[in-house]
Amino acid sequence: MISYLESHRNGLKKAAGIAGGLYLVRGYIHARLEEVKEKIEEERLARDILQRRYEQAQEDVGYTVMALMSNLGEQILEEMDVEAVIRELQMMKNHGGSESMSASVSSSASGSSALSTSGLQGWVDTTGNKSLSQAGDSPSEETSSVMSGSFITNFSATESEPSSSSASVASLPSNSSDSTSSRTKAQLWNSVNILTFTRTLTTIYSISLLTLLTLTQLTILARIKYIHAIRHMSLEEDQAAALESELGMSNMLLVALKARFDIPQQPEDEDIDISISSSSRLAFETLSADYLTLSYYLLHIGWKDLSTRIRSAVEEVLEGVSLKTRLSKSDVHRLLKDMISRVTAEGSPTASMLPTSEDMVRSVLVLGGRDDHDPYSASKSADSPTSLDDLLSETSSLLSSYHFTEVLDSCVEWAVDSLLESLEAEGRIFAPGDTEPSRVRLASILPPLASWSRTSLLALPSELVDGLLAKNNTRTFSAWVWAKFELEV
Repeated sequence: MISYLESHRNGLKKAAGIAGGLYLVRGYIHARLEEVKEKIEEERLARDILQRRYEQAQEDVGYTVMALMSNLGEQILEEMDVEAVIRELQMMKNHGGSESMSASVSSSASGSSALSTSGLQGWVDTTGNKSLSQAGDSPSEETSSVMSGSFITNFSATESEPSSSSASVASLPSNSSDSTSSRTKAQLWNSVNILTFTRTLTTIYSISLLTLLTLTQLTILARIKYIHAIRHMSLEEDQAAALESELGMSNMLLVALKARFDIPQQPEDEDIDISISSSSRLAFETLSADYLTLSYYLLHIGWKDLSTRIRSAVEEVLEGVSLKTRLSKSDVHRLLKDMISRVTAEGSPTASMLPTSEDMVRSVLVLGGRDDHDPYSASKSADSPTSLDDLLSETSSLLSSYHFTEVLDSCVEWAVDSLLESLEAEGRIFAPGDTEPSRVRLASILPPLASWSRTSLLALPSELVDGLLAKNNTRTFSAWVWAKFELEV
């Protein structure tokens, strides 16, 4: 046996070398495959975390906008109280004399001058008043007596006074109301017309701007938080690698030698890292609260400036358009588009979204309840690598970008389409599916417009907000803002 091994020693050495080499190669390949597998798993986990954070940011946007909607809605409805004008018209009707009643009944009997506005039924019902089935025609002095008569006709029918109506028909006066009363009613109907369209477009623009501003703010903050998490993970990996090297045999021998010869050791910095991390979180929370409070400007100041521009555009477009004018759905769409084009021609609506100077920022923060510190006193540091100036600068740059303008235009257009679709719903103004487009008088369109704006401002959850956030353009813009983290990591 020994002689056999001696005679085949060279061959056995070669075989052992080959076997050992194969074993080492196998171990190397296995280690490399494990590394690749771990890397793929880490990338998949990182993508999942990124996706979850992004989706969570989108959900936070919806909840935040819903929380702010009640404040915005109450202000808009209070400033543009169309229903109060309707109540004033009703009170004027209640104080009218029998002469106005006789004129109204005569006008209703002829059927040539009275303007049917059956949509006012739901409008008045919401305010707890009696329903109306007819209203006056265009707000001109020649037809104002017909308008007042129309109101009284409805209420005389409601109060069931046929004898008074018959007497009125029998005795028709030549002058049904004085000129002062006519001008007052004409002014009220003009206010109803202007306020309704102004409130509708203010609702569309305010909700669109609030949604996009909140989306931009929360996406930026979520991105910064994600970057901080990535850096924290990198720091933990470095600390783990340092700990692993400390537990190595060579490092243990080095530590033993230092201890043997009284060589000073490096101090531990774990407490310092914990302190820095806690300070960074506190600074980020303060910065986030200041940044989000800036939406106070749009909620309490910006929308009012925007509504002034909208009212001017509405008055220009509706000038010369009578309440008796019969309009189709496409005509209403054309009127709204014309108003929107005039609003944008005066300047971008984004100017109403954020304060534009440092003094305005301080004032807005004080009004928003953030008056316990100076947001500009703390400069950028390791604890807070991002300042309020940085956030405002990036937000202003995004809001003035071509991408944001496209998204805002598409949101406003979608909201207008949603409004027109609501007018085509079952039992509403325009009948869907007609071969020939139906036409209704402008006065009949005002009640559903006012109802739509009230519902959009007060309904929770808001279909308008959900629809805006679900749009592809909106999600693409949010992803574009979110993806900017690659420039900062």
